[in-house]
This record gives sequence, C-alpha cells and structure tokens, in this order.
Amino acid sequence: MATRPTLAESMKRRNGFVLVNIAISATVLLAIVGLAIDTGYLQFVKTRMQAAADAAALGGAQEIKLNGAANVVAATRADAALNGFTNGVNTVTVTVNTPPASGAYTSSSSAVEAIVSQNVGTLFMQLLGFASVTVRARAVARQGPGTNALYTLSPSAPSSFSAVGGVAVTLAGGVMIDSSSATALNVTNGSVVSAASFSVVGKYTNPVLSGASITPTPVTGASAASDPLAYVPAPTATGACLQTNYSIGNGKSATLNPGVYCNGIGIAGGATVAMNPGTYVLRGGGLTVSNGATLSGTGVTIYNTQGTGLAYGAVSLLGGVVVQLTAPTTGSLAGILFFQDRGVASALVNTFSNGSTSKFTGSLYFPTTALSYTGGASGAYTIIVANTVGFSGGVIVKSDYSSLPGGSPVRGNAMLSE
Repeated sequence: MATRPTLAESMKRRNGFVLVNIAISATVLLAIVGLAIDTGYLQFVKTRMQAAADAAALGGAQEIKLNGAANVVAATRADAALNGFTNGVNTVTVTVNTPPASGAYTSSSSAVEAIVSQNVGTLFMQLLGFASVTVRARAVARQGPGTNALYTLSPSAPSSFSAVGGVAVTLAGGVMIDSSSATALNVTNGSVVSAASFSVVGKYTNPVLSGASITPTPVTGASAASDPLAYVPAPTATGACLQTNYSIGNGKSATLNPGVYCNGIGIAGGATVAMNPGTYVLRGGGLTVSNGATLSGTGVTIYNTQGTGLAYGAVSLLGGVVVQLTAPTTGSLAGILFFQDRGVASALVNTFSNGSTSKFTGSLYFPTTALSYTGGASGAYTIIVANTVGFSGGVIVKSDYSSLPGGSPVRGNAMLSE
C-alpha cells in the first residue's frame, strides 16, 4: 500500500512546480521583452532610414532640375549621407534609379528613386538565430509641374523679353526673366502684355511712357531660375544621313520620316509636307519653311544641332506659312517640340513668323539662341524657353497640358510621390 506524502513533501513538490513555472514564464517574458526591444530598435532605424531616403530622393530630383542628370547618383547619395546613411559604410547600400525601376513613374526622366538598406545587428533575437535583419526604405521624388510658360535664360541681355509695335501678347502661365539688365523686360509702343506673373532678376522699362501695359506688375529683384528643361536628355544625333540638303517647292507634297537630315530641310513655294511621328535630327543647316508652304506633324520632336563640316542653322518659319506641329505625349521627349542643341553657341535668330492658323503644341526650346516670334496661334499649350524672346506679332499662349500624363514638361519644386 502506497505511503501518502507528508505535508512537508507536498509543499516541496508544489514549490518545485511553481519554481519551474516561474522560470519558464520568466524566460518567455524575457523573450517577449527582448523581441519588443529589438523590434522597437529596428523600427527606430527604419524611421531614420525612411527620412534619409525621402531627403535623398528629393535632393536627387532637385539636382536634375538645377543641373541635369549627370551627377544625380552622387547628389542623391550625398543627401542620404547627410542624414546618417552613407553608401558603403556600416553595410549601408544606397541605390539610385532615374527613372525609377518600379512604381508609377518608371517613364519619368525627372523622377528619382532612392532605396536605402542596411543589415542591422540584433540584441535578443540572436537567441532565435537572427544575428542581423535587413532594414529597407524607399522613396520616389519628382519635379511637380511648374507654373511658368516662358523663360529667358540670358543673364544680362537688355530686352531679354521684348514686345514692341503695338502687339498683344497673352500668356496663360508665368514669365521668368533671368537678365539682370535695367531693361530686361521691355514692353513699348502701345503693346499690351499679360501673363499669370512676371518675375525679373533686373528691371523693366516703364510701359506707361509709350502707351503700353504689363499685367500684372512685374516683380523685380527675383532670384535667377535655372534652365527648366535641363533634365530632358538630348536626342542621339549620330547615324547615317537619311537625307542631305532636303528641299521641296513648286506646290509639291511629301511625307517625311524620322531620322537624321544633314545640311538642313527647306520647304518653300507652296509645298505641303507632313512629318510622321518621331525625332528629326537636323545635323547642320536648320529648318526653313517659307513662301506659303505648309508643314504638319503629330508626335514630333525636331532636334537642331550641327556636325563636322555641317554648320548650325536656325529655325526660320517665314512668309505666311502654315505650321501645325504637336510634340510627343509620352517618353523622355514628351512635350518637347523644338530642341536646340545646348552645346551650340550661335548669334543666329530663330524666327517664327506665321499665319494665324499656325499652331505649336509643345515646347520651343532654344536655351542659347534668340527667338523672334511675330505671330501665330498657340496650340493646346506652348512653352517658350530661349536665351532671349522678342514679340512683334500678337499671340495667345495657352496652357492645357491634359494630353501629357505628367503635366507641363517645365518642372517646379521637387515633391515626394511614393
């Protein structure tokens, strides 16, 4: 017959059971506390890392706006380093993609994706076999659509923006004039000019003295703006000549295909020419449309450059011609209609002297040369970026960017998008 345990023995057994339970409970509690500490620390690192990724992406987008994309990787990583995450140090990796490799902006050349990652050591999770955990943060920034429709980039030219001879110029967007001249903005002789805003680094002539008007009153002493289209990559200008010295007149009709045209394109004498969609590279010679000719095309970019033995030529649209051209709506050249080679230094003046039925939907980009605009209607939108701009014919410049998924190709301030 089994002997019943004494009271002392029962107490010992009960105490042993309690101690075992306390030990197990303490271990579990310590594991939970340790996991909470590790999780909290990793979340702290993640928060700091996300701030660094955000700052890096914004810095990269701003770098593209100010200086183009050549140094965007270095600039983006520098901003990440300023926020405590230096590429290649302490297992940190800062990956920079422009355009982004994923997300909604993979086709946007002004968007920057910054991905910051690091192998972060753990304290208590090592007991579970996790010596380190990879923490990752991602951000995408892009340049939001700008509000200006016209920029003159010369830092010192007098009459950098001019309207003379009683013309009426209406711009749906703002005007930015980089010239520091005392007559950087020159509106005289009864001309009437209006825009959403006028910002001038220098000063402007008093329009009242010549019966002219500027609405609204310009803001002077503004900070100079950088080239707003500096981020747009220049088209490739190499390759065999599709045509050399192309010329057509005498009322003939033709259809042109994208490619390299050497020593210019000349359209005159009532000829009618249609351009198929694509990029047209003018390697020397420029483009001349004159004497009642007609030129049309949709989804077109005209890149004006030069080549060995092929001198740069201006774009000249003269003599009551009808020119109706529309820029591409997608791709790296979305919204870019005329694109002058940034490396060209020329005193030649690009002349847009058109009938009232001419329409330009896209950007007229002549960053180092002058543009003379003497008439013609705007398309759905027209953006003018030139070294200097002179109006001697009336025009209404519109700003309907609904055909462009990213809005105006002119970029404003950088903003986080993802």
